[in-house]
Amino acid sequence: MTTSCQKAYPLLMLKKLSLVVFIVGALFGASNFVFPGTKLTAIAPFLTGEIIKEIAKNVPVEPKPGDASVLKDKEVLNILLIGIDRRSKTQAGFNTDVMILLSINFKVKKVLLTSVPRDLWINGNKINALYTVFGYDTLKDAFEKITGMKVDGYIRCDFEDFRWLADAMGGIPVNVLTTFTDTTFPNNADTGVVSVTFTEGKEVMTGQRALTFARSRHGNNGEGSDLMRAKRQHILLQGMLDGINQSTSIFWPMNVETFYYTVSAANRMLTTLSLEDAYYLWRFYDQSKNFEIESFVVGDKYIYHPGIYPQSEFHAWVFTPRDETFKTLQTDVQAKLNKTYIDPEAVSETSQSTEATP
Repeated sequence: MTTSCQKAYPLLMLKKLSLVVFIVGALFGASNFVFPGTKLTAIAPFLTGEIIKEIAKNVPVEPKPGDASVLKDKEVLNILLIGIDRRSKTQAGFNTDVMILLSINFKVKKVLLTSVPRDLWINGNKINALYTVFGYDTLKDAFEKITGMKVDGYIRCDFEDFRWLADAMGGIPVNVLTTFTDTTFPNNADTGVVSVTFTEGKEVMTGQRALTFARSRHGNNGEGSDLMRAKRQHILLQGMLDGINQSTSIFWPMNVETFYYTVSAANRMLTTLSLEDAYYLWRFYDQSKNFEIESFVVGDKYIYHPGIYPQSEFHAWVFTPRDETFKTLQTDVQAKLNKTYIDPEAVSETSQSTEATP
């Protein structure tokens, strides 16, 4: 159940892995920030690290009565991380240009991050417009049709939320895989363009820098596509697992309730996850290093561009599924999450190698 004071964008965490859901999940909680009888909703967004640590001393260790956890006792969890292209809280229209299904299989200790292209046509529109035009249920339905997975809840945040969260952690540790430059990145006011460069190697990114890394899609050196942008978003999510417990993070040492209410205060993130869910996910912290995390971006194997009218019925650039039932994609998603997936190309290469051996 979504509470009235929730607001905003993706990038959750687990307690290190489970942080990836709790944190990446609890991260975008909701409700008022409560301190011994006093509501601090109005000032919560401006709390400093020292104030938060002081408040933490007065917050109960055990969860308070409230909504029951919808995640508890499930072998597989699926949380939809939604990033909206809203630059300020007063902006009326926006798209969900970041959509990542965070799936966790606790039995085999596997995390799968699944991204779908924003131009995929489904449920009567591009998938990145469904949330704004029809509401969350239609977007949820789309992801369940595409992946075959039941979505248990969502976390949503905008540009402002993401920058704030990254900075509150003291930056996000990132391993940039490829050096690239984007000479046409939109400036903050979206009135012109600037040139941005990222260099291969490790970097602790500020909120603005991380947001640019997540949004760039016109870079050179093979980084100029929505596919590569989605992969970079996955890298940022994984970086947040380490970022949350940095000495510079205002959230560390972690107090679940304080963290939950801080990130979900008025004008912050929006989520369907409850405080009980956050406590439940946090219990997996000690296991986090044992989980395997895989990045999966839906690409050419499953979708294609059918052309623009009159070549097709579409009047804009869209992707459509090669199989309208998404059966192959659903099978692969399930296999990846269960650790039973076998890459056909890897099998082919192995076979050729074996045949060439005398």
